[in-house]
Amino acid sequence: MNGEGTSSVPDANSEKSQNKPSLPGRLWKWIDRRTGADKVLRNSLDEPVPGGARFAYVFGSALLFIFLSQIVTGLCLALYYVPSPLNAHVSVAYIVKEVAAGSFLRSLHSYGSTAMLVVLLLHFLQTLLYGSYKGKRELLWIAGCALALLVLGMAFTGYFLSWDQSAYAAGGVGTDIVGEVPFIGNRLRLLLQGGAMLGALTLSRFYVLHVLIIPGLIFSGIAIHIFLFRKAGAAGPVTEDPVKPKLPTEAFYPKQVLIDMTFVLVVMGVLGMLAHFVPVMLGSEADPANTRFIPRPEWYFLPMFQWLKYWKGWSTVIGAFIIPVSLIGLVFLLPFMDRGLERRPWRRPIPVGGVLIVLVGLLWLGMASRLEDSRDAPVAAQLAEQDQQEHAYFYSAFKPYSAPSPSGGVASTSEDPTVAQGKGIFDSHGCSGCHGESGGGAIGPSLTHITTQYPPAQLTALLKAPRANMKAAGMVPLTLNAADMTALVSYLSSLGGTSAGSAAAPSGSSSTVPAQAEPDAKAEPSKLNGEAIFKAHKCDSCHGTNGVGGTAPRIAGQNSSYLANQLLRFRAGDRAPASEMTSIAKQLDGEQIRAVAAFLASQ
Repeated sequence: MNGEGTSSVPDANSEKSQNKPSLPGRLWKWIDRRTGADKVLRNSLDEPVPGGARFAYVFGSALLFIFLSQIVTGLCLALYYVPSPLNAHVSVAYIVKEVAAGSFLRSLHSYGSTAMLVVLLLHFLQTLLYGSYKGKRELLWIAGCALALLVLGMAFTGYFLSWDQSAYAAGGVGTDIVGEVPFIGNRLRLLLQGGAMLGALTLSRFYVLHVLIIPGLIFSGIAIHIFLFRKAGAAGPVTEDPVKPKLPTEAFYPKQVLIDMTFVLVVMGVLGMLAHFVPVMLGSEADPANTRFIPRPEWYFLPMFQWLKYWKGWSTVIGAFIIPVSLIGLVFLLPFMDRGLERRPWRRPIPVGGVLIVLVGLLWLGMASRLEDSRDAPVAAQLAEQDQQEHAYFYSAFKPYSAPSPSGGVASTSEDPTVAQGKGIFDSHGCSGCHGESGGGAIGPSLTHITTQYPPAQLTALLKAPRANMKAAGMVPLTLNAADMTALVSYLSSLGGTSAGSAAAPSGSSSTVPAQAEPDAKAEPSKLNGEAIFKAHKCDSCHGTNGVGGTAPRIAGQNSSYLANQLLRFRAGDRAPASEMTSIAKQLDGEQIRAVAAFLASQ
């Protein structure tokens, strides 16, 4: 009886332990009591879908998941990226060539950007064909269009950050298009570039836009878009009434969730395979003096690139601004122009046909651009050479950044804090984009020994108010306070090995015309020998007579040490383009290279 009685009486402690929630359950209840998360989640999953779940509704969820993937991969890349002209490219090269799975992460991020644009286009077409903007969904449509523009902005600013030759050229084309905006275009371009040339300020501004400002706006836009979608409700199939839905509904969970997740997994799987088997290339570092490079934008900006070829002179404003803005405005206003309740696309020929015509036109422009490049033999050869150089650089060994040597008048690291401050001002204002790294000269003149031509006071006046010919070449007035201007002049003085205080003014310094240095008789034989070498190798066929410029950049009158250093880099195969220039440089020894550089510097 004792055994029977014991077995028939329930164990209170055992029953209590069975009813006690698990640790995750208790934690969720604790969070729910303080946030109401359970109610929000149930309301989201129980969202009624008129007509039931459909594959056509997957694009919105896919866009959200791809964007989250972009945030994760972007944060991983940002751990290594340095947004400065000296380190941007080498930091990307380090990610690609040295960091474990770095190339995969960068490729996944790049392909994710393309996937966002493709899925965004599909989402736009589905919404248009289904007439999902009808029935008090005007604000929902406008929010979606604004998000589309932000996604394009993310793609444009992100492409520029690699600071290779393709990115630099594309950035220049993009900012030039911005400059075509009537009345305020030049101000907008200067605001984006941070000066007349692409440089340190351009890179830092694009970085802030790409990492902080545009993602913040996208997060806000997504929140507004989801709120408006919840307010208006799902539109349902094309046969549904947009104002008073009549079809039976089905909860968003589980069927639509499973369809969405399946599509997202397929997309992410494809992106992962592309990132692994077809990594995104990285070209050599941007070289502002390389005029042979032919810029071509990414495929999603290629139609606009081709479109602008048909507009010249004053009409560029029409092609680059008025027509695109008008078309974008019409897209934003579509719900207000198409006010009928009819949603079937074949019953709405004007809005559907108009959008399809624009899309076909964009497709045609992109194909026309590719076709023109393939038919133009010199352009096709140069583009093929650029692809080969990009491929060769991508698979070459990683080379860490090394600061330029102090030889040849290039400023060395100074213990003077004023000079260091001036170096920072020089870099931050994008001066290196024109005058070269450490003022050695590029598309603009060399600044080494500048204070032998202009004493500090005159140099300060020129920096504040450049002459007309300087402005025509792209020089902009510098609005600096007295301390910053003194620091910049001290740095420029150090490029010649002197300080601002000790820079002696040449005779006749009161004149506005800089004094010319007397020719060095000892250097004449070297210069004459350099001229013979220059002509013997037919350098004038590209660089013009005495290097004044032709199909290749002007190299006359630049600092001789800078020119010699560039030729040595060509000889070492460390400079693009690496074809004709490399083969010529490898035929010269060090003395011949210095002779050619001395000759060109004397012109």
